[in-house]
Amino acid sequence: MLLGAWGVRAGELLERAAEQDATTIHRVDALAMPGPPDLTRGTWQCWLFGAPQARGGLAARFSATADEPLAVSFGRALEHMGETACELLIGRFVVVALDRDRGRCSVMRDQLGAQPLLYTRAADGIVFAEHERDLLELLPSACTPDRLSLLQWIGNGLTPRGRTLYHGMNRLPAGHRLSLHETGTHVERWWRLRYEEAEAGSPDELAERVRDASFAAIERAAAGSERPAVKLSGGLDSACVAAGLAANGFADGRALALGGSFPGYQSTDESELIKATAHHTRLPLELIPFDPHSSMLAPAIAHIERWRVPPATPNLFLWQPLTARARELGVDLMLDGEGGDELFAAAPMLIADELRGGRLRAAWSLAGRVPGVGPSPGMRMRLRELRRSGLGSLIPPAVRRCRRALTSTSSPTSIIRPADAQALARLHIPAHQHDGPLWWQALARSVTDVRDLLDLGGHFRRTSTDDGLDRGHPLLYDLPLIETVLRIPPRAQFDPVRDRPVLRDALNGLIPEAVRSRYVKSHFTPLVLAGIRASETQLIDPLRRSDAPIRAYVAQEALDRKLAVAAGARPMLGAASMWRIGIANRWLSAGADEGA
Repeated sequence: MLLGAWGVRAGELLERAAEQDATTIHRVDALAMPGPPDLTRGTWQCWLFGAPQARGGLAARFSATADEPLAVSFGRALEHMGETACELLIGRFVVVALDRDRGRCSVMRDQLGAQPLLYTRAADGIVFAEHERDLLELLPSACTPDRLSLLQWIGNGLTPRGRTLYHGMNRLPAGHRLSLHETGTHVERWWRLRYEEAEAGSPDELAERVRDASFAAIERAAAGSERPAVKLSGGLDSACVAAGLAANGFADGRALALGGSFPGYQSTDESELIKATAHHTRLPLELIPFDPHSSMLAPAIAHIERWRVPPATPNLFLWQPLTARARELGVDLMLDGEGGDELFAAAPMLIADELRGGRLRAAWSLAGRVPGVGPSPGMRMRLRELRRSGLGSLIPPAVRRCRRALTSTSSPTSIIRPADAQALARLHIPAHQHDGPLWWQALARSVTDVRDLLDLGGHFRRTSTDDGLDRGHPLLYDLPLIETVLRIPPRAQFDPVRDRPVLRDALNGLIPEAVRSRYVKSHFTPLVLAGIRASETQLIDPLRRSDAPIRAYVAQEALDRKLAVAAGARPMLGAASMWRIGIANRWLSAGADEGA
């Protein structure tokens, strides 16, 4: 169990909790941990959590035998390299490393944030844990909601960097460490993506490079699984995972494909494409039909009751039948194609780099090749891309924050009060200013910082526990794959018709052509709208009450205007926002009932 404390009295909080669970707390100096260290080497004692994997350098430099446990070789690396030994790990992990000679403890979160880690001050020190629930059960007093975090979450599903929905409870950012010592506590970055020049190559060479890196990531994600499965849609990314399983020898009866069918929802149902991909990759398929009478609200409320945070998505009700069937079939690992849209996407900010370098003709050419503009974009379309991706990206961040605040304040549909909108804008400071050109910085942020702000690591860990299945996200959390894709020449990803063109070329012949050449995406918004309508009395009607908890946080007149829109006339673009408002109200109500 990922749990720990620094400080004598803070450790007593763990000991009291351990008495209820009949577990033993291991104390070393000011550090308290549930159990002895995984390794002791020299002056170091170390605990490893999650599912760490070794980079090549760890085995090459510090393994005595090929089959040596990772903890043993990592112990050697820790003794020789100190905390920098974590750079030889990849995957989902948290390392708690205590250097007894220096009286210092470092709690280090993995580079991409696959493993969640939260911390808060308590008594004379710090307590840290995997989930909000774990900390809430330790603390002697209740936590109140964080106003700005809640408002930002309602607006776009993100929370400010390093914050959670609870005031005073912090999220350790990905690639950072919590440094604990006698003189104080501070957070610092231990890892960052570093810009490297793009590696040129022909279209075939680039496609081969992406295919090899993707399939290697899928092999790493499936390592050790006896019965893996891929959650298959009709899209490119999950088809890539299915093809990777087949290429790595899992299409021998071990691996399965599972997908959902949505009869009655033409814009959502991808059954025929799912069948085609499963057949092409030789994976046995289980297709689970969606029950239109299933409740969208029930699993969300259960999530709040169990985890004491609202779920990150309204789609839990769509996938629970699929994971239930996976358990019946003996699946021990569910893979998906999450993250592919961002990882393999074009970087429109390359236009800004060209403008900044005075290469106007190159910028104009790129504006006509941004994916989605079509084969013959007119002048108006090109000018729009120049303004949005080029000139807009050159505006200083401080100016963009001010403009964001003004836009939020003046929008007639915004439920955020002007003072709160301005305070939120001031919080929108980049987590880290990456080195390199603007296009690379934008891609690097999208595959590191943004995912962490969405708390995807926490969401996947919670749903994995609820589903009783391990989860793997090879396109989301595989560092070698990300490093490879970030070295693809950015112009190769520009195509006026096709999105993710290099990945599409990489999968030629390996997935159905109908999937490879399909450039539109299905979406679940119609099902979410239908779910909201079905839950109107439980989710929306409570918002109309004058004592609804959410009204203490939002502009009430703007909320009432939203509620005045008839259920059948609600815009599709506002479906997720309406759901988050309703579910935030349920979360606040649950907290009030518990005295929090």
